[in-house]
Amino acid sequence: MLPGGVGPARHRRRAKRLMKIDWITRRLSARALNAVSWPLRTMLRLTRDGWLFALLALACAIAASRSSDFSNIPMLLCLVMASLLGTGLVLGGLSLNRLKIARRCPSHAFAGEAVTVTLTVHNPSRMPSAGLLIVESLRPTTRKVQEEPQQESQPSILPLLGRRGASKQRESETFATVVAGRDRERTQYPLLVRQRGLYRFRRMRLSTVFPFGFWRSEREQPAVGGLVVYPRMGEIDAALFKEVEEALQRLRRFRNSREEHEFRGLREYRPGDHPKWIHWRYTARCGQWMVKEYEMPQAKRVVVLLDTNLQRLGAQRLPAFELAISFAATAARELARRGCEVTALTLPPGEPVLLTSVSRERRNLDVFLEQLAGLRPDNGRTLADLRTALPRNLLRPAYVLVLGLGSLRLKADLSWVHSMENVVRVLDIRGEDFRRLFRRGTPGQAEWDEDLLPVFADDAQDESLEEAVAE
Repeated sequence: MLPGGVGPARHRRRAKRLMKIDWITRRLSARALNAVSWPLRTMLRLTRDGWLFALLALACAIAASRSSDFSNIPMLLCLVMASLLGTGLVLGGLSLNRLKIARRCPSHAFAGEAVTVTLTVHNPSRMPSAGLLIVESLRPTTRKVQEEPQQESQPSILPLLGRRGASKQRESETFATVVAGRDRERTQYPLLVRQRGLYRFRRMRLSTVFPFGFWRSEREQPAVGGLVVYPRMGEIDAALFKEVEEALQRLRRFRNSREEHEFRGLREYRPGDHPKWIHWRYTARCGQWMVKEYEMPQAKRVVVLLDTNLQRLGAQRLPAFELAISFAATAARELARRGCEVTALTLPPGEPVLLTSVSRERRNLDVFLEQLAGLRPDNGRTLADLRTALPRNLLRPAYVLVLGLGSLRLKADLSWVHSMENVVRVLDIRGEDFRRLFRRGTPGQAEWDEDLLPVFADDAQDESLEEAVAE
């Protein structure tokens, strides 16, 4: 028994009754507030033509009130105009109530490239709908950002790499002229997203001034679906691909003879086998033809190490990070197109290591681009932390391309990358060498690269800027 002689069961029943009473009270209060505010909300829906029409009806009512005659023309006009206002209010809401909208759009797109979104409006009722304005909201998915030491505040939504560091909700609209009763109407609109990231459609707002243009009727419905915006692609100088091809050829010549290191075993002779593959000693011992079996020639392998550390990069660290991501995406696509197997490694926040392999047939390329779309900086680790997370044989034999950012400024130890069986190329994203190799965007998007020119500023200027900010 509880103090006061109230048992546990009785106490629970009392708590349930109080909760139910509180819920009923809240609901009645909300309905009462909605009923009280309905006239004001309805008047705010009047359009400019509606206000003029209502004022004209009011003038007719005033003129009719001053007349002593029971049947007069101003009163008749006032009643007709009031009925038109009421009819327009009711029909406007009914024309939107049963509309159903289906969206069809690509699941992914590249930043800076427009995609076409198709909306199909289905009207199951007999009443037509006209002048339908459809507005869709697209915003980044929220991500919880862990607070990291030595890191400035960053937004908690993706994409987080806008010029001002904040992501805004984007709205797109389209217009359907007439949707007849029990019919469908298809409309399209272009969608252009400039920042990479993982987006979702938040809501869809329908509005119309049907039938007379006096009232603006609106209705919102939840939107289902999302859009993955890949990093913006660019152009890589052909000299880099030539260098990769020559380095891989040197690695293949450096390896010892095929008979010594690529010999796997013996098998029976098959029609079409070359006579030089016959193992004469084992053939004499077994009494049947036996040939040597070799390993398949190893594919051309390229390993890309993407730095996510942005320390000591100054005010233009985020554009530099975007350049590195665009270069990694473009390099993976172009190298796979040239017959290379690309293995990309990076250190995302909250994960030990992110490893993705893109085959020569460009399998997993979409997976890699989607991972880059949601990649965020991690100032707590450098490229040196990859040493303990990767097997040693992953880097050999291969051409290793290091995309350095803050790890180079922190002078992280990269000696573990080098070996006798690989070729290493370290690219400083803020260096002139990288600027000569890579151009972000296509020639038609050249004006977008102007925003990234300060990325190649001198380090001394960045350090002086950081000191000024600190003071």
